[in-house]
Amino acid sequence: MKILHPTDFSECAARAQVTAVELARRLGGEIVLLQVLVETPLYGESVLNMPTVRSVYEAQRKWAGETLEARAADLRQGGTKVSWRVQVGVPFEEIVKIAEEERADMIVMGTHGRGGLNRMLLGSVAERVIRLAPCPVLTVRETMAEAGR
Repeated sequence: MKILHPTDFSECAARAQVTAVELARRLGGEIVLLQVLVETPLYGESVLNMPTVRSVYEAQRKWAGETLEARAADLRQGGTKVSWRVQVGVPFEEIVKIAEEERADMIVMGTHGRGGLNRMLLGSVAERVIRLAPCPVLTVRETMAEAGR
C-alpha cells in the first residue's frame, strides 16, 4: 500500500503524519511525503529584483527538501519505507496530480477545519482533494487546542 502524505509542516499535518505512519506499518506499506510550495508574486516584484525573488524561492525549496529528508530519515530508522517530493503549484491540484503519478492507494492529510467566512475566503485544500482524488482520502483534524479555540 502506498500512502501519500501532503504536509504544510503544521501541527495538524504532523498529527496526520503519525496516522499515515501507523497505517503504513500495520499494512506493510510505504509513505510518500509531499510539500507543495506556492510561489506567488512577491510585493513589489519587478525585473530589477527578480534575482532576489528567485533566491527566496530557491531557499524555500531547499529548506522544504532538507526538512522532508530529515523526516524521511527518522521514519526510515523506525523501519518505514519512505520517499519525498517537493512540488510547486496550487496545493490541491498538485496533491491530486502526485497521487495519480505515484499510484497512491490512499492520501492521509491534515485539515484545519476552518468554517464560516474563513472557509469561504480561503477554501479548503482537503475538501478539494477529497472531491478530486483518484483514491480514498483520510483527513485528520486539528484539535481545539491546536486551533486556538
